[in-house]
Amino acid sequence: MLTSKEQIESYVEQWTQEKIGKEFEFRPHQKETIINVIENILNHKHRNYIIEAPTGSGKSLINIISAGVLADFYEMDSYILVSDLFLWEQYENFLKKYKNTGIASLKGQTGNYLCGINGEDMKNADCRMAGLSWAALFNPKSIEKYGYDCAYSCEYVQARKRAIKSRVCIMTYQLFLFVMNNPQFNSDSSGAPIFKERDVLFCDECHNIPNIVQMQYAPTIIEDNFEKIEALFMHATQLSAQLFNENDDTGERQGADSMMLYSNSADLRKDLEKCWHTWILDESRKDEDYTCISDYLKILESFKDVCTKIKSDMSMKKLERLNVTKEDIKLFKIASWYENYMCHWHDFNTAITITGPEYLLKDINIANDDKHVSVSFKCTKEDYLVYMFLLQRSKYKVFCSATIGGKVAYDENMGFRYDKDMDKPEELNESKMEVVPSSFDFSKSPIHFLNKFKMSFKERDISFRHLKNVIYSICNTKFKDQKGMIQTGSYYFAEQLYNDAPMEIKQRMLVYNGSREKNSMVAIHKMSPDTILVGPTLNTGVDLPGDECRFIIILKVPFPSMADKLVKEKLKLFPLWYNSSTSNEIIQGIGRGVRYDGDWCVTYILDACFWNLYLSTKDQYPKELQDRINVI
Repeated sequence: MLTSKEQIESYVEQWTQEKIGKEFEFRPHQKETIINVIENILNHKHRNYIIEAPTGSGKSLINIISAGVLADFYEMDSYILVSDLFLWEQYENFLKKYKNTGIASLKGQTGNYLCGINGEDMKNADCRMAGLSWAALFNPKSIEKYGYDCAYSCEYVQARKRAIKSRVCIMTYQLFLFVMNNPQFNSDSSGAPIFKERDVLFCDECHNIPNIVQMQYAPTIIEDNFEKIEALFMHATQLSAQLFNENDDTGERQGADSMMLYSNSADLRKDLEKCWHTWILDESRKDEDYTCISDYLKILESFKDVCTKIKSDMSMKKLERLNVTKEDIKLFKIASWYENYMCHWHDFNTAITITGPEYLLKDINIANDDKHVSVSFKCTKEDYLVYMFLLQRSKYKVFCSATIGGKVAYDENMGFRYDKDMDKPEELNESKMEVVPSSFDFSKSPIHFLNKFKMSFKERDISFRHLKNVIYSICNTKFKDQKGMIQTGSYYFAEQLYNDAPMEIKQRMLVYNGSREKNSMVAIHKMSPDTILVGPTLNTGVDLPGDECRFIIILKVPFPSMADKLVKEKLKLFPLWYNSSTSNEIIQGIGRGVRYDGDWCVTYILDACFWNLYLSTKDQYPKELQDRINVI
């Protein structure tokens, strides 16, 4: 029997009144969207439900309320996945304000929580060195038995406990991908998963998913990694000698050889360098690189027993209160690093083995400062990566973003073609997309497009000379005492724009180089009266409401660089992706300045290359945005 929308609506209203408060009011279209999401899941319609909802529509609450109603009234469990810690903190702040939702959140592990005993991050916490399972740390009797009363007040232990028990858990994509795809880090003593697969995944900022998955499964190697592997070999040699001396009268080694693939360090170094010297050759073939990846993984796997022995020895010393040396701690950290490192390579090898070596992509990188060489690998079959590591972890997925892009292009890049239920009609296997209209008044937020100077590779130098003066004029005459931003498309143009600026404008400009400097400059901008943020990455992850941004200048259309090997390969595999993702970046960039109803911001698009892009992807530009464009 189908579940009616009327029944769902009554539960939605009941949940919000009980959990958020009777004074809560839904934003325009918000309740209807929540009801549609829940109805789609309960009536087993589309596996993949996409919501494109503009800024101010309350996407976070759509996810929270939908998940809460499904949990409390229909006993369905879910994860809410977020793209970064900034967004995670927004959800966390909501949970702190409304403590009765029953929803838990977990920030992550490495670097986000520190051990109160040794000050290390949680993978090297004192209790982890003692080898205590999470079940033991959750159990008061075990805590008292082993002397880890600190678990009662440990922020991470308690957050993890709540996250496992709660029917709804909020975490980053990165954490979810790690725990759900690595059983050795997500299983109890019986082998059962700790974080189990759940009925629904709510995916916020879902336009970032392909890139997040790509980065999660793109291993990088430097020669310094070999030193840690060789340290494990030296320890294995010591263990072998120790086992030989402690054996019985027959003089036979008992179990030592299980740790010893190599008889000497020279052979190990030879095999490591063989892989390295193949990888650092631009002209090496994909099948050669793939063979070396398989060989390298075999080398890594040969030290699994060594790491197990290091960790068991540390556990024994900790629990029996024996002396722990600096060398013991150093080895434990290497073993801890190694397990994560090997896991990373194993996941990538699995992906490239399934998709095929023809999708293997290699980048050789030379650092500008110290000339160190690193080699990174990617799998260009991004759609299958998303399916393999994310989509198949739950039957129902809800994808939310302010900018999905063209639906056909999005479906193509997300791998929905693989995510099918063979018992369902073909139309139900297709994704469903709901577009939530904006309720904002944009009458004071025109978009002026200068259709004259192209910032393409061949024309940009000449065009830039003209457009610099246009930018300076906008800053100095139209917005002399107001704050804004200039999205330059590259650090080079940001620097040139700053260097050539008249002094009265230069004094207002905040130029940065890299994400850390960007965050610092955004903080300074928020405290300043008339500053202008200038840089290439201001179209996402920046929230500037009200007077913090009254004008936006887009100097260059942010096409993905064709110098990037991954971009070239993706363009072959997903031909619609290139223009669609670029238009997404434009729409995101325009949206930085209008953050609530009544807010306003004037936008200038100065790159004439925008027009052909706009015409080819016009269907993904919201109607309200199309109506605001004024061609000059």
